[in-house]
Amino acid sequence: MHRAHGSGGRRARRCKVQAPESQALAGEVAGVAGRYRLQLRARRFRGRSGSRRGHGVGSSQEFFDFRDYAPGDDLRHLDWRGYARTEQLRVRLHQEEVAPYVDVLVDTSASLASTPQKERAARLLVHALLQWARREAATVRLVELGGALLAPEALAFVRQETSPAAPEVPLRPSGVRILLTDGLWQGEPGPMLQRLFAGACHVVCLQLLDPWELEPAADGAITLLDVESGERREVQLDARAVRVYREGLERVCDELRAAILGNGGVYARVKADHLAAMCLRDLLPAQVLEPA
Repeated sequence: MHRAHGSGGRRARRCKVQAPESQALAGEVAGVAGRYRLQLRARRFRGRSGSRRGHGVGSSQEFFDFRDYAPGDDLRHLDWRGYARTEQLRVRLHQEEVAPYVDVLVDTSASLASTPQKERAARLLVHALLQWARREAATVRLVELGGALLAPEALAFVRQETSPAAPEVPLRPSGVRILLTDGLWQGEPGPMLQRLFAGACHVVCLQLLDPWELEPAADGAITLLDVESGERREVQLDARAVRVYREGLERVCDELRAAILGNGGVYARVKADHLAAMCLRDLLPAQVLEPA
């Protein structure tokens, strides 16, 4: 399915977000993000010292395992009850606590900016995801799909690729990976999704779609513009055409949802909107977020 929008749309431009708009985005994120936190579930992560369960032994209060006593071990950790039963000295080990690695992977295809509302929603989600990760004291990175590390202020939706490509930088093992995309690729996403899940501890996919993409109106004859190829097409958007389009969109969404959920990930289809609405309507029910 081609990514296209109505004749009132525009091609994404390579430019920085203007200061007033950037301040408005930051203000909206600040007013909403504090109500929620990432729902990371009972996972074992890798990262620096923090509050989430890690892979190894640490100093938390949560029991992890036993091992035989060795000279020099802290006597306060001896399992005296076990010694009374077995006469074997063993040491109680406690769970390591870490702040997980979080990689936010953003699809910077031009279709994410096919309408001003969709582009703004994408930017809101990126900034909110970064803020939620930082509140976990996580080591967080913004990574361009098919590209390298990206500074939030340099985010631009201009890529003209039709097939999804994995990032050029290695993704960190046993971390959290959050993908933001519209999923409207012509190419097969399987190889990219395999890379997304390989070595990850927790994977989330947010499929962001514009309201017009979700519910196009039967407006009759209109001009569609593919924002990535520049191709224009005259179509008769009647009730039958809308029905066929919706069926095709549902297949695309269902395939992406099945691929994410089938590998143990979390999937949410998100309608471009204000951040508060996206959180409450889409992210909270999908268990991407939980109340703070």
